[in-house]
Amino acid sequence: MKVSEKEELPPVLPLDKRYTRTFYQEDSFVSNIRRALPRMITTDIMENDVLPNLNEEEKEFLLFYYFKRNDPSGSYYQLKTIPPRIRKESADRILVEANIDDLGREFLGQFYHFDSEIEQYVLNDQVTESDEIRILQLVKRRDYYVGNVEKSVLSEIFERFPEIPKRDTFFANLYIPPTHKYYSPPNLKHISGMQIVEAARQFGIACNHMFGKVPFEDVTFLLLYLNSEFFQYAKMNMPIKLRAKAKEVKFSKSGYWNYSKLVITAYQENQEITKIEMAASILPLKVYKRLKSTQEEVYEIDPRFRILDRFKNNISIRENGRNIVSTIENISNSGFMVRCSGILPGTLSTEQQLEFFMHFDIVGFVHGTCILLWVKEDDNNEDMFFAGFRFEEISDLDKANVKEAINRYGRLIEDREIQ
Repeated sequence: MKVSEKEELPPVLPLDKRYTRTFYQEDSFVSNIRRALPRMITTDIMENDVLPNLNEEEKEFLLFYYFKRNDPSGSYYQLKTIPPRIRKESADRILVEANIDDLGREFLGQFYHFDSEIEQYVLNDQVTESDEIRILQLVKRRDYYVGNVEKSVLSEIFERFPEIPKRDTFFANLYIPPTHKYYSPPNLKHISGMQIVEAARQFGIACNHMFGKVPFEDVTFLLLYLNSEFFQYAKMNMPIKLRAKAKEVKFSKSGYWNYSKLVITAYQENQEITKIEMAASILPLKVYKRLKSTQEEVYEIDPRFRILDRFKNNISIRENGRNIVSTIENISNSGFMVRCSGILPGTLSTEQQLEFFMHFDIVGFVHGTCILLWVKEDDNNEDMFFAGFRFEEISDLDKANVKEAINRYGRLIEDREIQ
């Protein structure tokens, strides 16, 4: 993990998909995620709590970016970037050597105030990373810049130590793997706004998991709102930095966030391009299912749903020891319709119970018996026919699995159900 010539960090640290809950998406759009770094760490905490609990590689890496200082205010380790305090004579020398004009001096004056007691310029708390980059450019000290990957590694180290004060401000980069296919008008050479929104949504979820300690299992996110504003186009060939500030969080009895309101800002070339505000409740799955069950509609006709293509052949109907080759055409909570081949329509009895098996990802198996309701030949193929079945004997667990499969993979047949 060294930053010397012997060993280099990777150019980007893509976030694992489990943090963004994008289980069925090829990629997550977030990289280099981290908490805002402390600019100063007291010598007591650094030398008694942090450094003794690091291995040699981590210690060498950390001390490359944090160096020890002693001044009238005390002893501390300072992040190797813009200094939190500058002596007056040093500040005057920097202004002259960098040849900073009046506009530049006015800009710097927003972030430093002079403390007459210690005879030093002191950095204000509200400086952003974009401001930090511009300050380094003005004073011609780009060598003090700490990259996003390096900051991410430092943040991961600090996250292990409760003794280090934590700010609920987080950073990441929008990351699109070169092979990822994402729709964007080919004649407009900019990053799609929806791509930025999706990256921000994933970033927000990841913040809840990584910093709000939300567990990965047995919870679900209930999005309350997501508002976005766009200020300018995002260029394809320039990086985008994301910053999230937790405006409000609430904690569960177990100590993790069960509500969060985040403001996420996207920056490119140190300019705001998008601002997104989102709020979500994090519910235990059993609570979510209980709430959802109270919102189920009552229909005059049991709605039917087309199933996603990858599940259409996941059915087996058994009749007198043989399998009826079938494809699911649609399904409802009370039955299903299939396209069949390999058996004459007239040989199926409408009184005989037929055993069936279905399988859906995550949901699992659905098993029971069904009754044939009707048969109709396919007008376009005399060797094929359609058949409608009603669920006959099916357990409560399998009924719940049918409902869950419809919720996840079903698409309502509108022209049949909605007039």
